[in-house]
Formats: sequence, C-alpha cells, structure tokens
Amino acid sequence: MKKKPISFYKRLPKLQLHEHIDCSLRPYTMLDLWSRIGFEKAAMPFPAEVVALWQAESAQRAPSRSRGGLVAASRRRAARAYGNWVAGFARESLKNYLDAIVLHVLPLMHDMDNLSRIVRERIEDAIADGHIAIELRFGPQLHLGAFFAELDKSTRLERLDQVMQTTVKAVESASLGGKQIPVKLIICALRHENGELAEELADLAIKYKRHVGGFDLAGDESGFPGVLDWWMPAAARVKAQGIKLTMHGWETNEPTARDIELLASLGVERVGHGVRGSLQGERYLEICPTSNVVTGQFKSFADHPIDRLYKAGRRVTVNTDGTLFTQTTLSLEYKLLAETFGWSEEDFLKVNLTALEAMSVCDTARDALRRQLVKGYRR
Repeated sequence: MKKKPISFYKRLPKLQLHEHIDCSLRPYTMLDLWSRIGFEKAAMPFPAEVVALWQAESAQRAPSRSRGGLVAASRRRAARAYGNWVAGFARESLKNYLDAIVLHVLPLMHDMDNLSRIVRERIEDAIADGHIAIELRFGPQLHLGAFFAELDKSTRLERLDQVMQTTVKAVESASLGGKQIPVKLIICALRHENGELAEELADLAIKYKRHVGGFDLAGDESGFPGVLDWWMPAAARVKAQGIKLTMHGWETNEPTARDIELLASLGVERVGHGVRGSLQGERYLEICPTSNVVTGQFKSFADHPIDRLYKAGRRVTVNTDGTLFTQTTLSLEYKLLAETFGWSEEDFLKVNLTALEAMSVCDTARDALRRQLVKGYRR
C-alpha cells in the first residue's frame, strides 16, 4: 500500500471524544509562559540548551533589521527541542509522566489568562488538524493552585466557578481563520480524591451543562482501580440531569464482574481506553493507541488491540489522549492506523460516525456533523 502524506489525513473531517487539555499544550506556549515566570522557578529544571535557545543572546545582539527573525527562529528551535525532551522524559516512567504535568504544566494553568490562552490554542490546533467537533476534558480543581485542598469550602467553590467561566469563555471565543467548531467540556474527578469534591464538580457540571459533554472519573487506575463507591452518587446526580457519564478504566487492569455490574447500573455509556478485558459490546471505547504505547501498555503500535476490537464489532473511537507527551495528532493516529492495519477511508468514516453517536450534541448539530462526515469521506 502506497503511504499517503500527513496532509491527506489532515483534510479528513474528524471527531474526538478523549483529549486532556493539560496534556495538549503547545511547547512554544509553555516556554513563552515559563520565560515570564522565570525558568529558574520551575520545581523541575529545564534543559539548559532549551533555555539558551529560547533566550537567544546572540540573536538579541544582531542588527535590528534581522533580530526579529533570528529570535523567532531560535525560539521555534527551542520549542522543538523542549517538545522532544519533555515527551522523552515522560515516556521513561509513569512517575516522570506525572512529574511533567505537575511540575511543568499545571503551574502555568493556575493563572486564568494562561488557561484561556491554552484552551483557545488547543481548539485552534484541532481545527487545523481537521476536527469538526471535539470534547476536551479537564479537572477544574487542578487549576486552583498547588494548595487548593487547604482552601475553605466557599473560597474553593468560588475559584472552581472562576475556572469554569474562564474555560467556557475560551471555548466560545476560539476560532481559526474565522472558523469555529462545536466543543464540549468533560469534567473529571480524580481517583485519589473524595466524594465531597466529586459532588462539587457535579454541581459545576450541572450549572454549566450547556457546555458540558460528560462527567468522568480519571487518574491513577493502578492505585485506585475500578468503579469507586465515592464517585457513584455524584455521577448518578449528573446522569439524572441528562449529562453523559464516561470513565477512565481498564487501560492497565482488567474489569471485575463488580465493575461491569456498576457500569450498567450507573448507565456509563463510554469508557476511556477500555483496552483490557471484556466490557461487553454496547459501550463506546475512547481508544488512544499512541498514548497506550507511550505509557508502556503495549510494546508498539502494531501490538495495540484497537484493530482487533474494531474488527470484532466493538464501538471503537480513535483519540489522542493528549498531544504534548505523545507527540501525536488525530491525523497522525489515522496515518498510523492506515499504515499499520490497512484502515481505509471507509473505516475512518465508520469510527467517526460511532464517535458522533457517543458525542453530546443537539440533534441539529448531530445531523450537520453527519452530513460533513459523509461528504468528506465519500467525495
């Protein structure tokens, strides 16, 4: 089979259900924001060569007529170098992966102006990659500051609302070349947290339900496996308000009989990853192949079970999980699926129509997206 260029896959219309905002920053933006804070203030040191490229002293001393171009070129090189470094660092271990988020990413996202920029840029990049709709997930509690657990409840609720308002406004204003796409937010409780915070996040999801596509349970599955009892009351309350439930699970562990029973009783329609064991055929799987390889779940893309699950008739959707540590895009995932498993445009249309079934959009938007997909794949 003749390989097609990435530009071919970028032109294909696509939907995405599973991508984390805090795993999808532009490396250039990270360096720009850290340069304002001070690279030396990062709890995890930046590579010296990256900082030197960004600061570009030799370019700063160049004649004024060429200085701007030299600085810009040096900073683009710095961004590429940092992107490669942080992805390589994160791939070494789960600890490194989490350290990169906690020590390099989240400190930038405690500032509301930064958060707004990061959300808008992610949507711009999605549009450039051929997305016609996307659901972005995040934990609003992660953007309150390093010591949010020490805040009194009223302050915490006020700050959570501020984070949500900022994110919603960024979603509403994001565009590329005047083009906007439907964007919904998925609110994540984290497995190491507790029922009180889950209820506060449920309140947030309900208050902003017009912009919310789902309520999720994410985080450390190996340490806190399965369906957690403290999450269930909040999830049930959100579900009663017409908001869909999704849950990260079975990326590292297989589901137990109790897990499967609880998923059914809660009405969880979607599972993030879901590549271990059997979860029955009726649930939508938000599969992120490259991410699963990066985190060590599978040795290579060719070893990933996505093709087997798809051919077995499972409700497979294709996602990135994030673009920063995986160094992937949805277009690149499509290219890898085509070159590794022989997927065709018909296969990509099918998984996108499956994603459309699972996506939280109104009937009018759903019909419009379906027409865009069919037209885009059957030219």
